[in-house]
Amino acid sequence: MKTIYLFSGLGADYRVFSNLDLSGFQPVHIEWLKPRASESLESYLFRLAEYHQIPKQGALVLGVSFGGLCISELAKYYDFEKMILVSSVKNKFEIPAFIKLARLFSLYKLMPRKPSGMMARKAIHWAFGVKTKEEGALLDVIIQDTDPDFLKWATNQIMHWESVYSPTNCLHIHGEKDRIFPINNVVWDIKIKDGGHFMIYNRGKEISFPIRNFIF
Repeated sequence: MKTIYLFSGLGADYRVFSNLDLSGFQPVHIEWLKPRASESLESYLFRLAEYHQIPKQGALVLGVSFGGLCISELAKYYDFEKMILVSSVKNKFEIPAFIKLARLFSLYKLMPRKPSGMMARKAIHWAFGVKTKEEGALLDVIIQDTDPDFLKWATNQIMHWESVYSPTNCLHIHGEKDRIFPINNVVWDIKIKDGGHFMIYNRGKEISFPIRNFIF
């Protein structure tokens, strides 16, 4: 049984993959490590890959949002057999303008260590494209369980990511209505009609078909 390494998004964990059909594969959920002081993304990812014993050649990897950015960065140094990006970006050219503006004016530094309150929750639900109370409740729990130091560090890495590399052997699945990484900025392979940023969970069964076709 082949192993597939799953990288969740910023403020997310293994629970977002619960609706994917990965039968026939051994999923390994990559748990984020505590970043070290002033640690670079490259250094962090080398440490993460070593910790989870990801082979340098021939691995299957799947990344969602920030997790997709991470495997795109690792692909510069790791010879993955195949990689799948969902609701993510492959290089700095796919980062939307509003994120670049947030970097320019350092607006991201004003973000609280852990978003809370009704208005913050509603804004996050809207950005992720949450459709039901059950999805919203899950997202709330995941975000509250996220290490605030990791959240701050990872946000800074997204803001300052300068990679121009485009990985090969890559399937990029993107939602038509993704509000965090708008599809107009992305070179995608498969577009999911009405899909939002949380579609790895709320469209998991539908997304499973192209993923399985690609990795089998």
